[in-house]
Amino acid sequence: MIVTFDVYGTLFDWERSIKGCLELLGVNHEEFFREEFRRVSGLTQYAPYSQILKQSLKSVMGARYSDEYGDALVLCFAKSPPFPDTILGLQKLKTKGHKLGVISNTEQSLLAITLCGLQNVFDWVITAEHTRFYKPNLKAFEKAYEIMRVDPKRVLHVSSYPSYDLESAQKLGVKTVLLNRYGGSWSHVVSRVDELVHILD
Repeated sequence: MIVTFDVYGTLFDWERSIKGCLELLGVNHEEFFREEFRRVSGLTQYAPYSQILKQSLKSVMGARYSDEYGDALVLCFAKSPPFPDTILGLQKLKTKGHKLGVISNTEQSLLAITLCGLQNVFDWVITAEHTRFYKPNLKAFEKAYEIMRVDPKRVLHVSSYPSYDLESAQKLGVKTVLLNRYGGSWSHVVSRVDELVHILD
């Protein structure tokens, strides 16, 4: 089976790393995440994700913003730690012979930092820099699976975000599973990555 994952918030705890940085800067993290989603959802042409993060921070900080703050936030994002179940779960899936990929709303240089030491786990690493589209845009998935040269109907996509990922992927005929990091409901739900092994079996 081919299993693709969202990265940040699904496999890696970007909220933990970004929240710490935002707290240091005196920024309300909920306001920041709303602004980030608004910008990503409203894009009409590709822009690097690092730029989106900086613009979102500038929007919520106003005159207090500086490039130094923006650069710090981007690096904190890239250094997001894996959730406790991520590495073991991916290893179990790989041992079972499943092909793994990621489809991420980010850029190659940042994802390379995040996946340091784990690159060989994945058969495909696809970012918005490759597809030129951001999820939840359907074209982000269409282009990703086109680059991967796989039929979407042969794929299981896993994410913690119905609105970013699952709703769009499902429209393409992709099988979908909610990895329940933050609550919410979906037709198929797991609480840990290794639980996917039982679903696929």
